Amino acid sequence: MPMNRRSGLYRAGLMSGLGALVAAIALFAAPSQAAHADTGGDNWIVTPTGANPATASAGTSQVYSFTVTNNDPNETLEQLTFTAPGEFVITGATVPTGTMLSHLPAPSVTLTLPSNPGSPFNVDITALAPCTAASGTWSLSDMDSLDNNEAQWSSAPLSVSVTGQCSLAFTGQPAQTAINKPIMAGFNSTPPSVAVQLRDASGAPLDPSDYSAGTTQVTLSLQSNPTGATLTGNTAVSAGGRATFTNPQINLAGVYDLAAAAPGFTSATSNFFTISGQIQPCTGSCTASQSTSTTAASISASPMSDTSVAMGLGGVSFSCNHYKAVSDVAGFGIFNSSGGQVGSAPATVTLTISPSVAESADRPLLLWQLCYASQTPFPVIPGTGGTTVIGGAPYHTGLLLPCFLIDPKHPAACLQSKQRAQDGAVTLTFVALGDPFGHG
Repeated sequence: MPMNRRSGLYRAGLMSGLGALVAAIALFAAPSQAAHADTGGDNWIVTPTGANPATASAGTSQVYSFTVTNNDPNETLEQLTFTAPGEFVITGATVPTGTMLSHLPAPSVTLTLPSNPGSPFNVDITALAPCTAASGTWSLSDMDSLDNNEAQWSSAPLSVSVTGQCSLAFTGQPAQTAINKPIMAGFNSTPPSVAVQLRDASGAPLDPSDYSAGTTQVTLSLQSNPTGATLTGNTAVSAGGRATFTNPQINLAGVYDLAAAAPGFTSATSNFFTISGQIQPCTGSCTASQSTSTTAASISASPMSDTSVAMGLGGVSFSCNHYKAVSDVAGFGIFNSSGGQVGSAPATVTLTISPSVAESADRPLLLWQLCYASQTPFPVIPGTGGTTVIGGAPYHTGLLLPCFLIDPKHPAACLQSKQRAQDGAVTLTFVALGDPFGHG
């Protein structure tokens, strides 16, 4: 029994000593392990420089600068990723020598760093602001030799807001052409094509290589549509900084303008342009014509080199003081190869009103007159003159004088003759000097 007690005490003492020894070893080893442990996520500090802009103009590029500092010499930073706010796009970066960049342009950029990038080191990132107003913050992630995602901002993350809005602008204005023919930026459907430029908030063209500009869809539509016409062809294209429309077409004669729109962009409106029923070059014969269910019109001119004649019915409405027109408006003209109007060139135009319309008007042939509109002043029957706006331009209006009252030394548009056919149709023939509109 005494031995058992001594044995028990011995064992108790031995275990107590071993416990103390093990505890002592554990306490002794702990500092050595702590010397290589994670210091709690503050190893890599990223500081935005004071020059960084807090705002960015829509569609423009800015440089954002950062300083990276290593607070733990026992770890090595292998990769550092910067992610731009919102829909910003990173297009380039200036980094320490030997650093590899991920593919750009992209919303984020990953820096694969050399074994010793130095500390601190600087990073300059070029980012393109989106075209719509937005705001957001830059974010970070990293990979180092012991752990990941330990990089953090020195204070608050860098925040950026977008001001203004990108816009569209016609750089290839639509020119006069015939119905159902491709509308180009040259007379009578000749190259180049109608084009719309994408611009940043300052009005500068967006670079076609920019990530955001290359994914923007621009859509064309009729802004003014007095005839209820239809715009067909390629009316929506994805733009690489500039949208080119190769074959938009309009199916009815008239005066129109086009609207261009894109998501997040301020829309644009083209100049007014004329769609004619027919355009014919002056080679030998020089005539063009068109007809509707109520009106027929034609133009003829003496053969001239490098010119064309055009005729169209409808799409425009005007009156001469209180005199109301009964026919469709006839739009006509004589043009050179570039689409410039040859205003001094004489032409003969006939306008025939169908029997049904002529009979419903119920007026003697003597009372039939021709209401005319021109940007150039012309002699009119007293009391019938006025002004109107056609296609955004001011025009003089009035009933034409008979040609025998016009001084030959000062040629002007005038009414040459009136005729009534056996079926009751009325034809008015007048002389024009390249002016564009007239109706009976």
